[in-house]
Amino acid sequence: MRTSLHISSRADLPVYRPINNVTVWIQIAAQHGIGARALLEGSGINISDVNDPYKLITTLQELNIARQCSKMIPAPWSHLEIGRQFHLGAKGKLGIAAMCCNNGMESLKLLITYIDLASSYFQYDLHTEGNKGYAQLRELPGIEGIGHFICEAELSSLHTILAQILDDPSVFKKLNFAYPAPAHAARYREIFKCTVEFGAPEHLITFDAGLLAKPLKLANSLTRKMLEKECAQLCARLRESISITDRVKHEILLGQSPYPTLAQLARRINLSESTLRRQLAGEKTSYRDILSVLRYTQALDLLRSTDMPIEKIAFRLGYSEVANFHHAFKEWTGETPGSYRKSTTD
Repeated sequence: MRTSLHISSRADLPVYRPINNVTVWIQIAAQHGIGARALLEGSGINISDVNDPYKLITTLQELNIARQCSKMIPAPWSHLEIGRQFHLGAKGKLGIAAMCCNNGMESLKLLITYIDLASSYFQYDLHTEGNKGYAQLRELPGIEGIGHFICEAELSSLHTILAQILDDPSVFKKLNFAYPAPAHAARYREIFKCTVEFGAPEHLITFDAGLLAKPLKLANSLTRKMLEKECAQLCARLRESISITDRVKHEILLGQSPYPTLAQLARRINLSESTLRRQLAGEKTSYRDILSVLRYTQALDLLRSTDMPIEKIAFRLGYSEVANFHHAFKEWTGETPGSYRKSTTD
């Protein structure tokens, strides 16, 4: 009788992650005639960083690049093609370690345990029922506006990786997507090689549970143990390297409730208000300064790239009164939100 499985990945996005994904995006952008400088603009990532295999970036920086990709790279189905280039090799030591596991189950547990190194944007909840396996994907906060792009790229990447590990292109039996069928729906079926349905209540992968017991061709316990140890060390480095400034920015922009008060944010990260103020001062900043910069950059982006009413932008940025937003924006730029929007769209 097959042993049942129930395993879940973490329910939030890490503050830091490896630079691997950005490196692949730059390679993909180059194929479309887009230079690295254009793609990295505004992200805070230097071109020299891309060649550093030990470089850590923030999830916010990677999301900045993802948004750039979604705007700059043509062809509506290119997001699916992008995902196929995030193969085992692109996942660094984690990808090779997964390939060296003894069977599908061992590989799956490794990928879930060290998912921070896989640069995922979903929480995975996996379980088996008899001969069938199911993986529910819950979109994590922070990818609003590019969720469709991220979902296509990540599912295509996951399919590519599992097909390589298990040496079987038919690793999925059925895919359900929680959005309407796009114009390129036929491309989904070509890539995933399974039944695909849209407009579902949730993203769901159905697979043959027997794949979990399948021996892997490149299994090597010694290599897997060595690489898993290095994966654990890298995950520890991701946690230990967190600056309080990056953590605060992360919580503000990717938390469930944007723009919390100082007291709310301090409770969220298990610090007292006084400790949080002191640690921020030690990094030569303050909660007020961080909020001001984030509101400024988000205001510019929303005014430039959306037609969202100014009243809604003010509310989204945490202003209870539109007049307060107008006053702050004029201090930042010397002009009103309306005049700024007009000058960038003329």
